[in-house]
Amino acid sequence: MPTLKDIAEAVGVSISTVSRVINNDVSKHVSEETKSKVWRAVQELGYEPNESARKLVMKKTSATKHPSMQIGFISSWSLYSTEQDPFFTAIVAGMRQMMEDHGYTFAYVHTFKELRNEALLHKLLHEQRVDGVIIFGDVSNEECDIVRLIQNQNPAIVGVMSDIPGIQNINFNHFSAANTAVNHLIEQGHRRIGFIGGCGYDGGLDSEDRYIGYNQAMQKAGLEIKNEWIVNTQWVIDQSYGWMMELLERSRGEQLPTAMFAASDRLALPAMRAAIERGIKVPQEMAFIGIDNIELSQYTSPPLSTIHVPKFELGMTAIKTLIDYMNSDFHPPFRLKMPHELIVRQSSDYKR
Repeated sequence: MPTLKDIAEAVGVSISTVSRVINNDVSKHVSEETKSKVWRAVQELGYEPNESARKLVMKKTSATKHPSMQIGFISSWSLYSTEQDPFFTAIVAGMRQMMEDHGYTFAYVHTFKELRNEALLHKLLHEQRVDGVIIFGDVSNEECDIVRLIQNQNPAIVGVMSDIPGIQNINFNHFSAANTAVNHLIEQGHRRIGFIGGCGYDGGLDSEDRYIGYNQAMQKAGLEIKNEWIVNTQWVIDQSYGWMMELLERSRGEQLPTAMFAASDRLALPAMRAAIERGIKVPQEMAFIGIDNIELSQYTSPPLSTIHVPKFELGMTAIKTLIDYMNSDFHPPFRLKMPHELIVRQSSDYKR
């Protein structure tokens, strides 16, 4: 286990200087260049700060430190993708409402991909003062290293739609939601059920909770899972439409799935449209169900069955949790799962 002495020797400074940098002690001036070298050594050597000592220093300095009333936001997904997705925009809208109610604003919005730029990461760690940070989405091992660096500077971190070890996380049970959706189809009499989804953290389906939920529900019911009825769209809606068109084209004269479970409404809708364009009767010949309950899903023809997730409330809860964290000395890591609810509409409301 590396020590402060190891870091001091690697950088060529005193142990007390390393300690001041790691504990954000501003009682004596340390150059930005030295700070950068220390944090680089911390990351390279894998040093884990003593949590009780760091919290003691934070407690001593908090009395003289006025809150900035600003919060940082770091996303695992591209900002363009999240801004185009009504599921994520509803969560962010909930965040902004709670922040406005308490007088907070976002100081910065970055992606982990952007923070691979060392200069930008250094600026975020040492120049942009915030009271807390929201981490949006699941993170890779490399991104976990960045989270730990941020936590060394600002321990008030809340994960949203993530399960990051050692911090507070606000999410919903993706596995259980998928299970609920597939079991609904099974209860409607379907035995041939396909899956339309996107990749997990490793780029495949096997690590994606919604696919795992689908898989378990099918196996528990003793139903066959056919690879040709499963697609990883990488969460791209055009891929869902194109794949369904290809499935219907190549399956002429062969058995088709009688139902499709899509891991999001945005993937379910283009697939359902493709089926309808090819003359498939929905839900009599092929039923559809998604997850998220985006606003558009109730206005399609037929309206889409889905799993409702309280998106706006999820965002509000995340910010309220972060504010409570910033104003309390009690910071146990926990995972809060928001409830979900089956919404049955015409796209699956047909007993076989």
